[in-house]
Amino acid sequence: MTEAAGARTRTVGVVGLGAMGLPIANALTTRRPVLVYDAVPAASSRAAAVGLPVAGSLTELAQSCNTVLLSLPSAAAVEEVVAEIAPNAPGLLILDTSTIGPEDSRRIGALALADGSTYLDTPILGRPDMVGSWTIPVGGPVAAHAAVADVLAPIAQRVVHVGDLGAAATLKVANNLMFSVINAVTAEALLLAQAAGLDPGVFVDTVMDSGAATVSGLFRSIAPRAVDGEFAPTFSIELVRKDNDLAVQLATSLGLELAVGSAARDLHDRAVLAGHGAEDSVAVLRLLEEEYGQEARRH
Repeated sequence: MTEAAGARTRTVGVVGLGAMGLPIANALTTRRPVLVYDAVPAASSRAAAVGLPVAGSLTELAQSCNTVLLSLPSAAAVEEVVAEIAPNAPGLLILDTSTIGPEDSRRIGALALADGSTYLDTPILGRPDMVGSWTIPVGGPVAAHAAVADVLAPIAQRVVHVGDLGAAATLKVANNLMFSVINAVTAEALLLAQAAGLDPGVFVDTVMDSGAATVSGLFRSIAPRAVDGEFAPTFSIELVRKDNDLAVQLATSLGLELAVGSAARDLHDRAVLAGHGAEDSVAVLRLLEEEYGQEARRH
């Protein structure tokens, strides 16, 4: 093996350097050389500022790596990237951490396979600041699981093969359906407390450490920030709305109706239309405050 070929074998490419992609790239550097790329110049500049080598193009990245991780905002973006990298670097192992639908995963996997590459859906269960302790379900050939688990070891505590291509995407969509519903009902609970004369801060402080079965990790993360009026995005309403819609669309394609999920999607839709899409997911509370003329904040 030539020195260049050996370097390609070791190097992992990361495409997409947003809220999840940048932590992924940073964590991977603890084990392997990493090369990154983002079509948005500002994202590439942020990566370069923390010392990550930035490829000049997708083709350069693909031809310098044997494994590429994708962290992209939509199925259309994933398909566009795969269509560019797979023909230019046959034999790639493509791990897609993006949140997209299972049919999209299967279609994109077939596209990659036709060009001699292997595509697996590997979405992330966990928030950006928990990189290293994430759980990552894997959908695709079980024979590739050992190699996938080795690549993902710096970012995941658990790498779980869950089925054929598309299975991990299904798991992620179902998981994020629960996220969207918990997010929406948290905002409604805070508004209800305020409207009934209870300080929303008292509600949060009392419930959060009560041991009640209603208290999720998400509630513990978003509710204190909501009542303190802190809406800087960890996971934006736009992304919650996109993921929520994926679940509703998947259900519709299977002949199911998600009454609760559809209601949550409608709330997130209204929040985006009202101009809150770039704010944190729990800023749906701001929409409800505007609609009902009450501010559900800590007194």
